[in-house]
Amino acid sequence: MLLLCILPVRSMDLFLSASEGYTHYDAVDFNRVLTLMEKTTKEKGFNPYAVNKFDGHPQNALTLGVKRGPWALGLEAEFWVEKFTQTEVPFDLENAERDYRVTCDSLRNPNYKSKSLFGCIEASETFDFLPITLQLSYAKELAPWFRVGGGYGAGILAGSAHIEMTAKYYGANAIPDDHIDFQIWPGVNIVQKAFADAEYLPWKWLGIDWRVGWRISSVQGLTLRNQQGSSRIFSSVFPDAKDGAHMYFQSFTSNPNDDKIYVGTEADARAKAEHEPGSSFHLVNGDFTGWFVALKLNLYWRDI
Repeated sequence: MLLLCILPVRSMDLFLSASEGYTHYDAVDFNRVLTLMEKTTKEKGFNPYAVNKFDGHPQNALTLGVKRGPWALGLEAEFWVEKFTQTEVPFDLENAERDYRVTCDSLRNPNYKSKSLFGCIEASETFDFLPITLQLSYAKELAPWFRVGGGYGAGILAGSAHIEMTAKYYGANAIPDDHIDFQIWPGVNIVQKAFADAEYLPWKWLGIDWRVGWRISSVQGLTLRNQQGSSRIFSSVFPDAKDGAHMYFQSFTSNPNDDKIYVGTEADARAKAEHEPGSSFHLVNGDFTGWFVALKLNLYWRDI
């Protein structure tokens, strides 16, 4: 804002932008978590399943700002909210690491026998991805109806994942159904953006802007919080999970394929490392650095 104030005195324009686009990144740690989760749940008696690579998401944003001459300053709030639901997910703790699949209908059959707990899970995950950046840009007018420019933005990357899971147990050894819900909190992290714009202005009050850019952002750790309820099957997979626990890669060899996912506090991880010679623990990080493209609709209020 200081920069706008020291420019030569002239009227300012107020603008509001809405954009839709796509952002791409490698998310190496997150994809590694998905692969290891498939391995972990199979070891605990869930059906084997194929993991899809997670490498981007739709980008939607709103920006409010002011423009004076070729300079503009805006506050952008980007958002991505998506909910995933998994229904009728069968598990059998006795028949772990099987290569064949079972169904909830087969587990509900009175003739199905198992000495350990078995049943089905209903689960939902809601993901909120919320970067907020303050952006300074400069645009050169090539014609009254067309201009190009570029800019830079910096701010914070926030968000969370909310997970709910209900387990229904069947058979002679069944226990009462249980329910657990919790949040995975990534903390508040720095995000930076560099971008280039090409804006077409069919009318004085309306602009259509093509934007391409590069975002630098990462998540330094994932923390479990606001846990409510309990679940026997969840505890069998992550026995040390509780409020304040972090997500770690537990390594025993130099081969990443041998790693496991561990969820526990820093003190728990240190204690396990001391009692399990040759093991080490590394926080799961999230790298969302990558390119993005967007189509923006800019509305202007001139000469305010």
